[in-house]
Amino acid sequence: MLIITIENSDDMSGGCLSPASRIRIAADVHRHSTSDDDSGCILEEYSWVPSGIKPDMIHMYFACLPEDKIPYVNSTGEKWRLRQLQYQLPPQDSDHRYCFKLYPEEEREWKEFEQRRKRECLGRGIIKQLPYDNKRRHCHQVFSSFCSDIFLLLSF
Repeated sequence: MLIITIENSDDMSGGCLSPASRIRIAADVHRHSTSDDDSGCILEEYSWVPSGIKPDMIHMYFACLPEDKIPYVNSTGEKWRLRQLQYQLPPQDSDHRYCFKLYPEEEREWKEFEQRRKRECLGRGIIKQLPYDNKRRHCHQVFSSFCSDIFLLLSF
């Protein structure tokens, strides 16, 4: 079972997403990548990989996604991820120059919004593998338990 949690982080470099992208996923990993798994360089296989995990965990992570959402280089999954990032964090949320003609008061409000968003809403996912012990898990955000054969997605 693979668990992905999002935590607030002071490190706002690359890959930070909006609150809409803050997710928790629990899934069994039974599917394997259909690409060349023994190529030796996992970074060349995908256009993006989660940071801070080993190559075998990267394959397990992507095995939790539908095949058309896996960001292989030059794939529909890569294009889907880029569209999701643009939807979840549109340019006008990060740079007031993308906003059309803001008045000084609006620009001040925008700067407050940006600071609050960075402080409270941006985080990076942490991927952890749970031991397969056939125990039921309880997600404190869902307020119900689930077994390892359930795919859980929670946005908050």
